[in-house]
Order: sequence, then C-alpha cells, then structure tokens
Amino acid sequence: MLSLPAIQGRFPVGITTFVTPVRPARPIGSAKLRNVRSTRTDQPNHAFFLEEVAFTAYYPAKVNPASKKGVPWFIRPIRESLQGFAGFLGVPSWLLWPVVYLFGALLKIPAYPNAPLLSPTEVLSDHKDASKQWPLVIFSHGLGGSRTAYSQYCSRLAASGRVVLAVEHRDGTGTFCMPRAWKNDRKGEPRTLFYLRETDIHWDEKDTFDTHPLPIRGHQLAFRHHEMHITYDTLCRLMRNDPKLEIDTIDGAPYDMESWTNLGGDSGQPPVRYDDEVVLAGHSFGGCTVLSLLSSEPLEGYSPIPVIRSVILDPWLEPLPSPGPVPLPKEIHSNGIDAVQSMMTSLEGTNLSSNKNNNIDNGSIHPRMLVINSETFTVWKDHFARLQEVVAGWEPQGGRIMTIVGSEHVSFSDFPVLPIIRKKAARPILDTIANLSLAFLDDSLEEALRDVPTRKMEIKIVGVKKDGKPKKKLVGNVGDVIAQ
Repeated sequence: MLSLPAIQGRFPVGITTFVTPVRPARPIGSAKLRNVRSTRTDQPNHAFFLEEVAFTAYYPAKVNPASKKGVPWFIRPIRESLQGFAGFLGVPSWLLWPVVYLFGALLKIPAYPNAPLLSPTEVLSDHKDASKQWPLVIFSHGLGGSRTAYSQYCSRLAASGRVVLAVEHRDGTGTFCMPRAWKNDRKGEPRTLFYLRETDIHWDEKDTFDTHPLPIRGHQLAFRHHEMHITYDTLCRLMRNDPKLEIDTIDGAPYDMESWTNLGGDSGQPPVRYDDEVVLAGHSFGGCTVLSLLSSEPLEGYSPIPVIRSVILDPWLEPLPSPGPVPLPKEIHSNGIDAVQSMMTSLEGTNLSSNKNNNIDNGSIHPRMLVINSETFTVWKDHFARLQEVVAGWEPQGGRIMTIVGSEHVSFSDFPVLPIIRKKAARPILDTIANLSLAFLDDSLEEALRDVPTRKMEIKIVGVKKDGKPKKKLVGNVGDVIAQ
C-alpha cells in the first residue's frame, strides 16, 4: 500500500466523512458565478450556495485483526481531483495526469475507513478526566486545502484520544468539491465546484464591502461561519441521537452509528464531549476563520460553540478587517456559554450530563490560544507585527506564538510528507507542530518546550528578492522553536 507516514499515538484512527443537508438551501451573499457548467437542472448560479455540509471525522477507532486499513487521500472522483489541483496551481491538467493517476490514485491514509468509534469508557478508566468522553476539535482548512489535506495533523490529534471534525469548506477555497441538493429525504445529483478566483464571479451593483479588505474572502468567511456552526450542531444532534437528524456518509457507505450514539455506562454520557471545552483549529485561511469566529457573535439561528482553546496554524490575517480581530466582550462570551449550558440541561427526553465549567481555563474568560507560525510568515514583518497585536488580546502574558525555524507555509499540511516528493526535514517539523499542539491542549506546553531546541528570534539578510526587497531568514537550525 502506497501510504502516508504511520500515525503516532495511543489509539488506532478511524476516518468517516459525513454529510448533512441544509434546509432550506440558500445563497450566502449575492455574488454570482460568471460561468455555470453543470449537468444539474437546478444548478444555482450563486457563487456561495449553502445546500449541504460535509466534514471528515478522525477519531479513536475500535478495530480488530480483520479491520482493513487505508483511506484514499485524493478526493474521489480522481478526474475532478486532477482538474481541481490543476486549476488551483494554474497548470494544464495533462502535466499532473501521470502523478495523480499513477501515484495519487493509490495513495492511502493509514487509518481505518468507517470503523466504529471506540467507546471512551473502555479505555479511559485511568484517565485524569473523570467525564470519560473524547474531547472535540473542529478543524478548518486553508486555501487549496481539503478535508484530507491535513490528515497527518488531524490523525495525530485523534490518536491522542480526540474526535476531530475536518470541515470540507464548499466556498470555493478548496481545489474541488461536489455538494448536493437533498430532495425530501434523498440526496440529489452533485454539482462540481472548483477553486474560485475573483475573475470567476461578479457582484451586484448594490453590494458594498465596507468591512472586508478582500471582498471574495469576506463572503467566504461568512460562508465558513455557517459551515462551522452546522458541523458543530450536527455533532451535537448525533450525540443526542436526535431522530430528526439527517446524516449520511458522503458515499453512502455503512458506518456504525450505534458507536456514536451509545451512552457510556453509569454516567449516561455520550462518547464525545460536545457541550463544553470544544477546541477550534485551522491553518492559514482556516486560522483566519477561527479568529473570525472567536471575535464574532454567533449567526442568527445558531447556538454559540463553547470554545475553551484554539490552535491556530500560520494564520493569514489579510482578509480580516483591521484593527482587530479582538475577543468578544466578557459579557457576550459569558452569556453565550450560559446559553449553551442552559440548552443542554433543558433537553427533554435525554439523560445527558453536562460538564459546567463556564469555559474558564486558568482564570481566563476568553478561550486560550496557541499560534504556531512558519518561518515564512514570521519574517513577513508587517503581518507578524499585526499577529502579535491580535494574539495579545487573547494571551496578554505572551509566550503563545511559536515559530519553527526552517518551516514553510505548507509545512502544516500533508504535502511535504507525501511519498516520492517527501522532504527530509518535513516529518520532524510536522511532528513538532503536532507535539506542541497536543502539549498545549493537555496543559503541558511549558514542559514540552523544555524537550525541544529553543532559541531567541534573530533575523538575517541572505539576499535580495525579485522585487528588490531584502530576503530574510531566521537564525538557527531547522526545527528550532522560537516562543514569543
């Protein structure tokens, strides 16, 4: 089996991709596609049309010797994946044909497809968390990403004993996706949506963009807010075994729904801890998405997501209005958490317990935050200065921006560790990213920093760029960590 690197961690990892309909389907904003190409008779011409939400769950899996390992890394169908990557990279599809068909089609994630969710009560008897539930992480991908493009990172979190929901953003930021309209209780025909550029859409004359420096990204952020909230809401309803929930696997393959809805032993708790202590994570534009969510009130019709911590990987800040973003005021944040807890305790016909801690972690009323930056984004002077100002709103004591010497913006994804094109330093860098993330989530970051090479930040000039500006580089060895 042509595979990505083996997953490190305590538990085997299962992968299941879920879809749920949005009723009623609706456009987000008024942007229109310039060219609509589809065999669907009801193909919408809206650029951002919300009709179905998809997310891939990475989770501790219950397996046996007969369980088959290997989940396709390339999103199917392969032909559309090829077109999507070619369009995103701006190259003819025939250039990528040999790589995608002879290599990509065989590439697997070393995890178990649609395996049952492992019951936490079976393995967490000695765990420090008396709730005996898997913590929940919701992950947002960056431009050109997908629900599998960060499988190494998401799988590492899952192997540590977490359920990670990697959202497939269908806002034109992925290389391609195939959303469907659900007719009554059946899935309809899919439409294909590739990566969108400004030239692919047009705006109504009445549209104004007073608060978004990059209009298309502002619309995509609004779309992503809906997807993140619907993903969270779907998981909540699944945990409550809501009989009205419409959910299926993306390809209709069977999965063990009972493992997701079983209440654990005497506690009467669902297997995933969803009513508090949720973690948001994301890379690049996904990190931007997390910051946008943390600094915005919930959209109308959605409950707040009770976030306790966030892990933001190389965030891209340019789509966000400046100055800002800033944390929600204390009163709004507290009221939001109280609303979630009130909803959980007032559920009729359920026996679910709630872990009430008012979302306070180490005395902070705001979610705690860890940012892990690439060298590329740290030597981007103006962007890094803004990042420091933003993070200070959540972490005024400092020390929560980590830069890894020698890392690149793509280092957080699977691309540098793909077979054949794998770089020597890519795996150790990705391991450091995952280890720092897990240490932060386990409240042991200071201990973890003592186990890795650290240094102070020094920047040197190593040449001149094509635009005449100085080319900068961090002083240090590849993999060194700079904490600020």
